[in-house]
Amino acid sequence: MSEDKQDTLYDAQSVRRQAAEVLSAWGMGPENVALTAEAMLDCDLRGIGTHGISLLALYEKWREGGNFNLGADDRVLSDGPGYASIDAQGGLGFPVSVRAVDLACKKAREVGVAAVTVNNSRHFGAAGYYARRGAEQGMILLVASSTKVVCVVPPGAGESVLGTNPLAYGVPRQGTHPIVFDMATSTAAGNKIRLFQLTGDPVPEGWVVDGEGATVADPEVAAKIVYGNRPGGLTPLGSTPQMGAFKGYGLALLGHFLGGTLAGGAFTGARGDAAPKGDNIGHFFLALDPEKFRGLAEFHTDLGIVDDTLRATPPLDPERPVLLPGDVEKALSDRRLVEGVPLSSELVAHLRRIAQAAGAEFVLSPVTQSTESA
Repeated sequence: MSEDKQDTLYDAQSVRRQAAEVLSAWGMGPENVALTAEAMLDCDLRGIGTHGISLLALYEKWREGGNFNLGADDRVLSDGPGYASIDAQGGLGFPVSVRAVDLACKKAREVGVAAVTVNNSRHFGAAGYYARRGAEQGMILLVASSTKVVCVVPPGAGESVLGTNPLAYGVPRQGTHPIVFDMATSTAAGNKIRLFQLTGDPVPEGWVVDGEGATVADPEVAAKIVYGNRPGGLTPLGSTPQMGAFKGYGLALLGHFLGGTLAGGAFTGARGDAAPKGDNIGHFFLALDPEKFRGLAEFHTDLGIVDDTLRATPPLDPERPVLLPGDVEKALSDRRLVEGVPLSSELVAHLRRIAQAAGAEFVLSPVTQSTESA
């Protein structure tokens, strides 16, 4: 995106509080508000603006459409030594996913491996947040999820059938932050198209195709394809068959088989009588305790060898050394906690309108000016 658009930096805690104020006014309970606002802020701190406080604009639209239960309290459907299944009761996926991760880690600490699924959920933000939470508890954590929006075309098709079905993993490291990898199984996350629409910048080649398979650069047309009724959609990871789009397609299916089929989430791309009657997003969280497989010292020694070897690899550009997944986001988070979170004037104006409509206090507190883009 364009680097010359100036954003204002806002105090990080005021960003968290603003999300909490709106969520509370919408009827979410205090514990769920705290967990959700924390997860949103984490995304804004790490530069994932599509999954931070900007989500309130999307959620407001969903609330206006009805059948959006922000006051839901999840319940456990099944529970065993190495597994559990939770019904989110139609609520937002943030708080139930935090509880699912913590439960999976607790069980894995006892039996070595544990999986917890969630169904009847809504959007849960960034999958990497939950992978990191599990890794911070000493577990290798795998996350998969189905999705609400049908916006991804299978290779060779001109019609969307799949969602962006994210996959993420977290790996604990001794004495430092975890390795965290988070990806959409599409070439790009759907919410990035909304950001290009907001800024007017062209969509990168290969991200979105029309019903004939031709690439679409116009952000307004791309948004109508991804979120409207025009044929086409986002491409699977790889973009074209020559670039390995079938790999992204296979990973997207894995995301749904775990987060949807196994968890009991709906396949929103289904047609006819099989088409889902309402939202039912599913999530999957698998925790593995390294200590149960081998000694922790040996695990961390071998992990350190991988870490050191990769970082010692000579880079093509000396100013851009080889890093591990999560390094860039962690450095950015540390800086934004001190300097503030950049938010566009358009987004802040929209958040002000949302707060006013909800009867919530507007508490965003600016720090200074910056040219950094979220």
